[in-house]
Amino acid sequence: MAKGLTEKQRKILEYIIDFQKGNGFPPTIRELGDAFQIGSLRGVTVHLDALVRKGFMTRERTSRSIRITAPDPREQDRQTGTAPTAYGANGTRGGRQEPGVRLPLVRHTGSPAALGGDKFALEGEIERYVTLPEEIAAPATDNGFVIRVGATGVFGEPILPGDLLVVRPQRTAVAGELVVMLSYGDMTVTRAANTEATPSPIEAGLDGIGPEVIGRVIALVRRY
Repeated sequence: MAKGLTEKQRKILEYIIDFQKGNGFPPTIRELGDAFQIGSLRGVTVHLDALVRKGFMTRERTSRSIRITAPDPREQDRQTGTAPTAYGANGTRGGRQEPGVRLPLVRHTGSPAALGGDKFALEGEIERYVTLPEEIAAPATDNGFVIRVGATGVFGEPILPGDLLVVRPQRTAVAGELVVMLSYGDMTVTRAANTEATPSPIEAGLDGIGPEVIGRVIALVRRY
């Protein structure tokens, strides 16, 4: 049994194995995206990087460089007499919790400390760490963080008080994106300003005080 795989990761692994057998070479990232209706190359590489980390494959930064390094999970199932794995809505697998990603729940921040380029680390108070399903949080794992929505919610958005927002750090935003702004030490969630002109990146504040973009919201977690 392919332990430690999410349902999507296992499906992608099996597809790569079948593609390799049928064609004599592995699929490209774009071909995987088309097969699984994933709209961005980054969306595919998130899953491939997870398969690499878990030891199921290797890949280089060239086309068709995927190499499977683990047995076909279906063959292992046949040998052990195990039925195909069922995944519950809560991410559990065979009664065991799927691996998750731990991100800090940030309650307050003073200012972002630049690390170079668009990357930075938040200087703030970490309330605790939140474990989220990998498929939700993986795009934010490079210095990503979580914030809790305050008592007034987010104006103009279907976001409620108490919701948790998963944020991917970035210093620029395209008009229309849902972003987290930092102004005088306070965080605000809003849509990056619309413009009638061709959308262009909105630069972070230049005065070191604000307002400045510190991240883009990539997911919402709500408890009912």
